[in-house]
Amino acid sequence: MESAYVLASKELEELRNENRQILEYRKREMADIAPRIPEIDIELMQSGTALLKTVLKKGTSFDEVKAKIQSLQDEKIALLEKNGFPSDYLDDIVSCKKCSDTGFVMGHRCDCLKTLIAKHIGSNANLSEYMKNQTFENFDFSLFEDTQRDGKPVPVVKIMQKAVQICMDFADNLKHETGNIILSGNAGTGKTYLSSCIANRALEKGNTVYYTSAYKLFDTLESLKFGKDSVDDAQSISKYIYEVDLLIIDDLGTEFTTQFTSAAFFDILNSRLVSGKSTLISTNLNLEGINNLYSQRVASRIMGDYKAITLLGNDLRPKLKNK
Repeated sequence: MESAYVLASKELEELRNENRQILEYRKREMADIAPRIPEIDIELMQSGTALLKTVLKKGTSFDEVKAKIQSLQDEKIALLEKNGFPSDYLDDIVSCKKCSDTGFVMGHRCDCLKTLIAKHIGSNANLSEYMKNQTFENFDFSLFEDTQRDGKPVPVVKIMQKAVQICMDFADNLKHETGNIILSGNAGTGKTYLSSCIANRALEKGNTVYYTSAYKLFDTLESLKFGKDSVDDAQSISKYIYEVDLLIIDDLGTEFTTQFTSAAFFDILNSRLVSGKSTLISTNLNLEGINNLYSQRVASRIMGDYKAITLLGNDLRPKLKNK
């Protein structure tokens, strides 16, 4: 999986090639209509070389050569306009006048390159079209209801409001402050939706994000280790898993666990912590369940380096279906 910058740079290169092809077509077109124009272009090149030599050798014919260049340019424009074409018809074609499609202005990224990078950051996130609409702005607190447990009231709405605020702060500050979150709770309490909200906000802020289910994550790693199909895809995804700004692992604990997946999971968590990359995990498991299913090392990493958010309440899926 190539980085958003590489993909954006390739798109710029394709754009430059397209513009060069259009210009070449125009030159061939004008050569048929006004054969004098290609001759003028050759004379302009020769005159440009002569002008450079005059400057380097401090010759006296500078003004004469410059006047000839101007005369040739005027003749070329006159021929274009005579045949019904604009004066700049054979000029270099650029889509961005700020950077001339190079992607840089005075050593800094141009807005056009930034826009392309933002587009490809989103395309690499592995979010479904449905998930792209799951944002903090669309979060519906009316779905949640306070409940009771062991005869005591449980303020589910307030708990969700606090959880959403923590997740918003996490996503907003991801560029400047790395951190990790584990979302736990029963099925249907909003973990995946909240994960999508974080992903979309992080992308909006210019971070790279990769979303995957735990099952798909370990299947990808096994494909790489055991030489299954699509090894090339597995290699690029595996590399991205370690490098992406925010890795989201959904539904941890629902996959078939082996000694290999347990070791691979620890390596991902540990490597990303060491490199200062943020990770978000959602799971139905509590810490004891993680310890039993994976290892004490994994549970210890999560307990020591992850902010734990527990979502309470009833399964929201029947309500969402009715809506």
